[in-house]
Amino acid sequence: MTRWASSELITGAMSGDAAAIERLIVAVWPACFRLAASLIGNRSLAEDAAQESCAIVHRKVAALRSAPAFDAWLYRIVAREASRLRRTYSGPISTAYEEGFTADSTASLDVWRALSVLSPALREVTVLFYFDDLKSEEIARVLRVPHATVRTRLARARERLRAQLGNYDFESHPVRSEVAQHAC
Repeated sequence: MTRWASSELITGAMSGDAAAIERLIVAVWPACFRLAASLIGNRSLAEDAAQESCAIVHRKVAALRSAPAFDAWLYRIVAREASRLRRTYSGPISTAYEEGFTADSTASLDVWRALSVLSPALREVTVLFYFDDLKSEEIARVLRVPHATVRTRLARARERLRAQLGNYDFESHPVRSEVAQHAC
């Protein structure tokens, strides 16, 4: 699983050290925002989700039982906050990838548009698997769903992405060909 912060920093924050908690928040903020933005597709909602996630970490990190549990715990918090904000937001979300959201360098805008068409459940597993490099077993623990559910969602997401990107000319775009390897 991807490391959000060093074990020493997590342990220091768990001990209640206010300075360590602040350093931990500074360390995890960019990844929280990136994950929330990938899950929601809306920059301002992603900022809100990341901010609320960091506030939860600030309040509850001392109650965490072990430092190795931090990664799954924070993934779960960010995914839950992104999902909560996405449900409560009444405006259009699907166009947000095109308006003011800068995708990371390994993905084209076309892939982000294709991701925006996926249901939230399919987008979650896709982002965690392909962009955060989590194994399906880890995703199951993060989302608290059975492993078979994660595998099914990944298969459905691949089918839908293939349908969305099927006629796309990946060969003429080297960055896009990297993404195509994952989508197919």
